Amino acid sequence: MQEPIIKVKDLVVKYGTRTVLNGVNLEIFKGESIAILGKSGCGKSTLLRHLIGLSQPTSGQVIVKGQDITSMDEDEKTEILKKLGMLFQSSALFNSMTIGDNVALPLREHTPLEESTINIMTNMKLGLVGLSGFEDFKPSQLSGGMKKRAGLARAIAMDPDILFCDEPSAGLDPVVAAGLDRLILELKKAFKMTIVVVTHELASVAIIADRVAMMHEGKIMAIGTLQELKSQNNPLMRQFFNREPDDEELARERQVSSLFGKA
Repeated sequence: MQEPIIKVKDLVVKYGTRTVLNGVNLEIFKGESIAILGKSGCGKSTLLRHLIGLSQPTSGQVIVKGQDITSMDEDEKTEILKKLGMLFQSSALFNSMTIGDNVALPLREHTPLEESTINIMTNMKLGLVGLSGFEDFKPSQLSGGMKKRAGLARAIAMDPDILFCDEPSAGLDPVVAAGLDRLILELKKAFKMTIVVVTHELASVAIIADRVAMMHEGKIMAIGTLQELKSQNNPLMRQFFNREPDDEELARERQVSSLFGKA
């Protein structure tokens, strides 16, 4: 049986008295695309931070490529994380740097490559995301969709084994979002990457994801294909997929209505 490229075992994260992740178990396999879904506040972003080693859990393990990153020192963790790519929701480009320098940054920081080689690799990655000729532009000169593609070029600069995407389609119009989703999928196939996506966009999930992990109150509630999850007779999942408001939202709606004298 195939060994998972990422294995999360009994992950618990507490902030003070608040438990954000409550015993998460998850296996992600090489070459697959998995989307992590759930309501706001369910723990998706916290889980993502721990998958990429940005935070230390209260207890549990995150095993990446056979190594437990929760027990590593910073130097050991850095070596593992060099082969992980991250596309941030905001793109996280440095506004003072050109797009070319943004993409080249991880190569300059983490490899001994000559500058001429770095320039070739940077231009190649920008070409893959459709940004050839934009090397000397600043982020402020690009549209939202172009910034996301530039962030994607930087995320794959080091040819990562695993690409993490935090809300990649957020803030984009449907046409641009669909194009970005398909680009991520094509890059996955070209580089044989494993893709982990945190998103609220079901249209993106339908394009990108082989499997979906549904989170609720700090746990993985269900995992399977999108169709398998949609077909489950679970009221919480029906509510999510049908975009139905919960009791709190209905109470707020009644409160607003009462302020304007509506029944």
